[in-house]
Amino acid sequence: MSLYLKYRPSDFDNLMWQSFVKDTLRKAIANQKTVWAYLLCWPRWTGKTSTARLLAKTINCLNPHDWNPCLECEICKSFADDRLIDIIEIDAASHTWVDNIRELIERAQFSPTKTKYKIYIIDEVHMLSKWAFNALLKILEEPPSHVKFILATTETHKVPETIISRCQRYDFKRISNEDIKNRLAYIAEKESIKVDDKSYDYIISNSNWGLRNAISLFEQLVTDSEINYEVLVEKLWIISENETASFLDKLLAKDVSIISDFDKLVADWKNIKLFFKELLFYAKNKAIFEIKQNNNISNYIQIIEVIDDTYIKTKNSLDENTTFMIWILKILQNHTSFRNTEEKIQNIIIEEKKINIEPVKKVIEQKKETENNHISENDIADIFEFSDEVKTKKSTDTITNSNFDTSSFISNLKSVKAKSALTMSLLWAQLNMLEWILEIRVKTLIMKKTIENTDNYALMISVLNTMWFSDIKINIL
Repeated sequence: MSLYLKYRPSDFDNLMWQSFVKDTLRKAIANQKTVWAYLLCWPRWTGKTSTARLLAKTINCLNPHDWNPCLECEICKSFADDRLIDIIEIDAASHTWVDNIRELIERAQFSPTKTKYKIYIIDEVHMLSKWAFNALLKILEEPPSHVKFILATTETHKVPETIISRCQRYDFKRISNEDIKNRLAYIAEKESIKVDDKSYDYIISNSNWGLRNAISLFEQLVTDSEINYEVLVEKLWIISENETASFLDKLLAKDVSIISDFDKLVADWKNIKLFFKELLFYAKNKAIFEIKQNNNISNYIQIIEVIDDTYIKTKNSLDENTTFMIWILKILQNHTSFRNTEEKIQNIIIEEKKINIEPVKKVIEQKKETENNHISENDIADIFEFSDEVKTKKSTDTITNSNFDTSSFISNLKSVKAKSALTMSLLWAQLNMLEWILEIRVKTLIMKKTIENTDNYALMISVLNTMWFSDIKINIL
């Protein structure tokens, strides 16, 4: 028997999580105020089915003790051996049709053979068809006195309101890391398995807050009654925490040697997808630590967001290693996003004609609160209104460039639905083609931030390729 089934809670005392749900149900049983229909909702692997089984068993137990099933009576033993026909578990995913529910309703009319109540546990109830729900609604409105229903679902929004309104609803919460660790430690003690703290952390971080996942992974990793993290690193090709920390530091420092590090990970047959998952968690924890110290975390946010997006893309990628390499290059290229707002203000590039910087600072300060939001044409216009001198330049300046057709470039960007913020920024920038480098000189911080945005940068490269400028680089000044 697997450890998950062996240590599935047999009474409410062993249900070490969902305390509100547990306490409320026990009080209802103690006061004999159980209802005819329950709905257990929300995340996977949080104990909904285990709770449903406990509730069904306790309601029918012949000798409950402290409102726990006695585990000794005929009902409890029959249920444990899957011989009790009065508690029926149904997987709605494989019984979705109206005929399945009609058959259930027909059988529900007969009295239970041994128990006080005939109880139907319907798991993943949201999988029922529209017509099946309509059939189920009839018996939920007028159930026989000897019948109770316990419905469980991970997608409550797919359950009709007419069904929800006729049930007593309980929303489960994710099981905390501490509760998962306590349960694993309990199992380790009972099974005489030695486990170190790093192994616990690894199992929990890869369980997606699911106790069932954690116990299954725990059982898989046991070797000679022991789980040792150093052995796991070698057996599963895991990258150590020190290597993860070093990798993140190089990303933050824009150290191009990280490309060689990545190639070495691939050459050593490391689990790249698992590594980037660990890197995501590590960057998240570092960001939380930094923000508690009142430090700027924009660099961490960028890394976390791009990892998350890239991880999703690998599901449909021809080569996930290449997909992750592209992500690394994006981080290395988008270097200016690692500076905070104050540093950017101090480093605004002023054009050849001297412009009073104080009005620029004033405008940017007004934009700081919405700096990370969408930049509209009006926002760009506001920046260009910061001085009378710029107003004059706005009508007279043109792009002094003889070997690059800026108008066609901007027109092509508009044809592929580029954001207006990008085209406006380019319109007011100075573009020059220097061999195979497109040099873009901007006047303000917001213009620079708009043009160097990862999506905008990729779009410009794509348009340049269609204009026969292949293998071109863009330098934003």
